[in-house]
Amino acid sequence: MEQHLLVAGGRSLAATAWGRIDSEAPVIVMMHGGLDCTSTWKDLPEAIARASGLAVLSYDRWGYGGSEAYVGRRERSYRFEESGPVFAEVLRHFGIRHSVVFGHSDGGAMGLLAAAAHPDAVRGVCACSPTVALDLPMVRAMASARQAFEHGGLREKLVRHHGDKTDAMFWAWYEPWADEAAVAWSMAKQVAEVRCPVAALFGQDDDYGWRASARLLVDHGRMPLELTAIPAVGHDPQHRARAQVLAALARVASAAGIAIER
Repeated sequence: MEQHLLVAGGRSLAATAWGRIDSEAPVIVMMHGGLDCTSTWKDLPEAIARASGLAVLSYDRWGYGGSEAYVGRRERSYRFEESGPVFAEVLRHFGIRHSVVFGHSDGGAMGLLAAAAHPDAVRGVCACSPTVALDLPMVRAMASARQAFEHGGLREKLVRHHGDKTDAMFWAWYEPWADEAAVAWSMAKQVAEVRCPVAALFGQDDDYGWRASARLLVDHGRMPLELTAIPAVGHDPQHRARAQVLAALARVASAAGIAIER
């Protein structure tokens, strides 16, 4: 495991690599969720590196974990910026020419956007609970997250990972998606542009909902798509259904022509 600091999008970002990153070999790039960072993956990056035989890279986006603190109010367009020019700068910094993106929640949605924006660099996407579409129940569920942050102990848990950046990080994530106008926001155009293999795994007990996102992928996706809804699992199948997730990642890599050691 090796720690890195880089500049992408004009901000200082922290990154961690498992295995040697070689410009000639594919790399699994992990994109974390809206309240997460590299440390909240727990031992998953190491497990992926061990199971796949490939190098794994996880980086903290602006405002998260070990990266530069967020300043200002975030607009919903941040997903396009993070998956477009910022993602390209991360790949360029490490000399990564070919990747499989492994993303969760917000990061799962960004993985699909990155595949649309960088078709030559992203050869496959494995997304856990990708929030690619919103409905009113999902937007209203954000109130539960706010309640947990303000009164339910969530803030204290997040401070362990984000330190004094926690408050700015939470509100920058919460405000764009807690507005009912967010229901009109759509990734349909970008999803239709993705051509690489995609595996999307949802937990059927996800508090944020999953059907709207699954429906958009089915209705607009033109890529080879594997969609799985896992019973008795919530928003974090990467932890609660790890064996299924690792198997899906292996199938995506295989469909992309990348050999995975299993």
